[in-house]
Amino acid sequence: MKNQFLKIVLVANSLVTIGLLVYIINSHNVSIDLSNEVLKVKGLVVTDSTGVERVIIGSHFPPPQGIGYRKYRGANSGVSGVMLFDHEGQERGGYVTGDTYGNIFLTLDSKISQRVLFMAEPQGASVLKMWGKNGNQVNLGASDDGVWFDITEQGKKKNLLAQ
Repeated sequence: MKNQFLKIVLVANSLVTIGLLVYIINSHNVSIDLSNEVLKVKGLVVTDSTGVERVIIGSHFPPPQGIGYRKYRGANSGVSGVMLFDHEGQERGGYVTGDTYGNIFLTLDSKISQRVLFMAEPQGASVLKMWGKNGNQVNLGASDDGVWFDITEQGKKKNLLAQ
C-alpha cells in the first residue's frame, strides 16, 4: 500500500512538473514587436533653425544641390544613404551606396567639387582618391589584381620610384 501511494505521488508530481515546464516554456516565448519603437521611412531630412537642409538620410536621394540649384546626377546614378550639407544648403559629402554597381562611397566635397572619394566595390576592390586645385591628385587602390599609388602634381604624373 505504501509503495502504491509513493507511485501515485511520483506520477502526480511528474505530471505537475511537466505541466509547469510546458507553461514556463510557452509563456516565455516572447515575440519581439518593434512597431512602436522602429520608424520605417524612405527618407528623413534634418534642417537647421533657418530651415536649411543639413542632413538627408534616404533611399534614393534627390539630385544634389549646388549654388542654390538641384543638379541632375546623370543616368544610373541613384544613391541611398546619408548626405551632409553646409549652412548654405550646399552638398558637402556623404556616405552612400550606389544602385548601378553596388559600390559604397564616402565623399568629402568642397563648395565647387568633390575632393575626397573613398570607395569599395562589392567584389572587394577599394580606392582612395584626393583632388586639389591645378591638377593635383593622389590615387591609392587595391584589388585582387594588385595595388596602385599615383601622385599627380599640377597635371604631371610623378615617378615615385625615382625619388
